[in-house]
Amino acid sequence: MPRILLVDDSSLVRNSMQAALEPYGVELGHAENGEIAVTKACASRWDLIFLDVVMPVMDGPTALEKIRARGITTPVVLVTSVSTASVVAAAVKLGGVEYIAKPFTPELVRSVAQKLLKLDASVLSSPPRVLLQGGAPDLVKQVARLLPPHIVIDHAASLGEALDLAESHGHGLAIFDTPNAADEGPAIAGVLRAVMPAAGIFALDDSGTTEPWAPVGALDGVLPRPIPPALGRGFLYANFLRPLVFVDRPVARAAGFVGPAVHLPAYLAMVERTLRAHCARLDLAMELQIDLRDLAADADTVVAFVHRVNGELRESGAAPGFRIAESLAGIAADQLAGVLML
Repeated sequence: MPRILLVDDSSLVRNSMQAALEPYGVELGHAENGEIAVTKACASRWDLIFLDVVMPVMDGPTALEKIRARGITTPVVLVTSVSTASVVAAAVKLGGVEYIAKPFTPELVRSVAQKLLKLDASVLSSPPRVLLQGGAPDLVKQVARLLPPHIVIDHAASLGEALDLAESHGHGLAIFDTPNAADEGPAIAGVLRAVMPAAGIFALDDSGTTEPWAPVGALDGVLPRPIPPALGRGFLYANFLRPLVFVDRPVARAAGFVGPAVHLPAYLAMVERTLRAHCARLDLAMELQIDLRDLAADADTVVAFVHRVNGELRESGAAPGFRIAESLAGIAADQLAGVLML
């Protein structure tokens, strides 16, 4: 998954860039000045950096010089104004630099990111969808405030209407409101799971908690009513609505985990479901490669995950090979003999 670092002293500017780029499923990082940008650029891999020219503490051109001096060749897009055109001209000589002018439009940000990262523009016409069933009249507005603006929310008053919508659209997440999640939740979830095998399915109930991943049969957990803001982007979007697997045949690459450790099981479950769904559509004669190098977890967790996914896919006739982070490959080599691609 491409990783983009957004650098600007204005959180409004960074957030507007994030809103423009989130539909692609990229991983986004923020920095409020050049000094922080240099630290982050040197600490991990980035595929693209949007870098404001005029900032406090350290400006963009100075940060770019330091980044290039460390041997980092990540493409950089300088965000500039007319008054800084000469500064930008000098920075371009450092190589791997393009620029856009302020004020910019979301279309301009997307255009330059598409060009430099070869992003799939088709995702803009098929955004992630949430299915809501039942609930108070303003439930749709409540959920919309918790999620990025590109998410589409479908609402159904009855379970029958929800099933019709589920069969017509691909939903990454379904939430149904019930007065008794403990008794009714698993049964309702089972009906939905039949037509939404890879989705996250949650009940909405007063008994829900802020750590809602607690699968019972087809039900993934119970969300509290009302849903706390922290569960919006931090749990629901991060694990069920952003793309978790990127396919460039024959490679299926898992996105990196985002969020607190308590949410890791939900992420792993959704990656597993998504891999099964993708592999079901692939030619089984193809030499399938599953790239888990961005899966930031301990060796035992990665080994258990690989064994589980490998077993499921081999039962369906596939013979996948797996790549894991170099830091774990030596530790896990014996336990993953025969499936690890070096």
